[in-house]
Order: sequence, then structure tokens, then C-alpha cells
Amino acid sequence: MNISGIPLLAELTDLPAGSTLTETDQESITIHEDDFSSILRQRWTACYMLYDRNLRHADDAYLSNKYTWMQEVCRRLEGTTIDAGSLESTLTDTFNHVLLEDVEDFIQTHMKVWECDRLTVEFKVVKAAAEIFSGQKS
Repeated sequence: MNISGIPLLAELTDLPAGSTLTETDQESITIHEDDFSSILRQRWTACYMLYDRNLRHADDAYLSNKYTWMQEVCRRLEGTTIDAGSLESTLTDTFNHVLLEDVEDFIQTHMKVWECDRLTVEFKVVKAAAEIFSGQKS
């Protein structure tokens, strides 16, 4: 199986009787982002914009990093067995976890660079998110 050209070396179980994944099916596997992904993307963007206030740069950086995150999803699922019916949710959940770890890395880095506590960084992240996504300026 491949996700955007990245090999997913996992075994699918419980495929419907008599069916196998065709080459076309393998090429169409994608990671679907859900509501959690959307919120994590907003947090990631707000964290990014604490360094660079250009939303276009943040969006470009997110899209550039997405391939790396998909690689990490495939790496984490390598050698596992996944029920075919839960493949989409497994990919999404794993992607969300990888993205959450990247958000956490941003926060930890901000804490070190600014020599401050987590609450200070979280406050700035929420403030940036409010400015970006609700149009509120503080």
C-alpha cells in the first residue's frame, strides 16, 4: 500500500470475502483529516506564527511538513496489522498524534527560547489563534 507515494508496510485484515486490494486501491489510500486535525492545524499555525506573523508562510510550512508527518505515520504503522474497516480512522488518529507531538515540540521550543513557563506560551498561542481564526485583535 502507498499513501501519497510513501509505502505503508502494514497488513490489512478482515477484507471482504474474495476481495483484495488492487493497485488502484493502493494508490487511492489517503490520510483524511477530521475535526481534531483541524483544531490541531489551528494550534500548529498559531505556534508557527509566534515566529513568523505571515499566514501564507504558516500555511506553506504546514503543507511542506505534511509529507514528513505522513512518512512518520507510515513508519509508526510499519509491521502492524490493521483491520481494513478501521484503516481510515487508524491513519487519521496516528496522523493527529504525530501533529500533536509537533505542536508540543513548538511549545517546548518557545518555552526554552523565551525562558518562560508553559502558561505564558499557551496564552500567546491562544491569543495568536484568536487573532488568526476569529479576527480578534488584542
